[in-house]
Amino acid sequence: MADLESTALDEKEIEARLGEVEPAIAREVILDLLADDISPVIALSRLLLALGGTEETEELLASVSRRWGRPLDPRLREMAVLFHDHREGCERVADMLREHPDPAKMSGPPEEVVATFRRFFDRSVTRNEEASVAAYSLGDSGILSRAAEEVVERFQEWGLLGPERTTLEIGCGIGRMQAALSPHVAEAHGIDISPKMIDAARRRCAGLLNVFFTVTSGRDLADFPEERFDLVYAVDSFPYVHQAGPAIVETHFHEAARVLRPGGELVILHFSYRDSTHADRAEVRKLCRATGFTVVMNGAQPFKLWDGVAFRMRKG
Repeated sequence: MADLESTALDEKEIEARLGEVEPAIAREVILDLLADDISPVIALSRLLLALGGTEETEELLASVSRRWGRPLDPRLREMAVLFHDHREGCERVADMLREHPDPAKMSGPPEEVVATFRRFFDRSVTRNEEASVAAYSLGDSGILSRAAEEVVERFQEWGLLGPERTTLEIGCGIGRMQAALSPHVAEAHGIDISPKMIDAARRRCAGLLNVFFTVTSGRDLADFPEERFDLVYAVDSFPYVHQAGPAIVETHFHEAARVLRPGGELVILHFSYRDSTHADRAEVRKLCRATGFTVVMNGAQPFKLWDGVAFRMRKG
């Protein structure tokens, strides 16, 4: 009963309990968690990114706990338990996040941007495969699998899967989505710019006869013929395409339209790094007008564990 009461606090009461948590970005993460805007795993990964390390995150969690008092809000308690149970994974995630190329400081031609990310992912996947594709996994294969299954569930609800359908993921990483989709489709393809990611994906999906992987240039979908797929999608990878520049983004939309069969969909889960769903929606609408897609979903958040923002575009 006490836990239920603690979750019923209004915004002013929550802010009064938290007080002046510093830095401000960490306070916003906690407020988002307590508003049920993000899950505890997402909140923890954001704190690791904002604070830069596990010691700083541990100190902040202890400070928030002291400020809140007892009984501790169940969402705060779950985040603290996740941190305690995944301390080593959190350290790996923090190390990876510190090495991640800063989008705000990246410039140059698309080839240089792609090469920078290729080197980063080649390094990261050798350190921890789960963390290399999703910081919120905390290096835990179970958390990563649950997130992948949540995506599969949405795809099923949206009518995108079936025993005769073929799928292509842009930026497949270690093949987690291909493994999850394999029982639900005729073929599950994945491409990635990182050869070492593809090596990991092939090893992880060995024995799945309807799963296929290709190392790609990051420029286009030239490895595939017209009307080859029923679904082309990107799970948390399109921000890297976006970082390479508007020409690369538009090329991928045109290429997706080319390789999709009529009625097929392009689904992008997270569009950019700029942290503006409004700007992403406007850009997606413009790209769809230029490439012949119909917008089906423009910036919804249909997930519970993950904070992915969904864009669905259908080929006429």
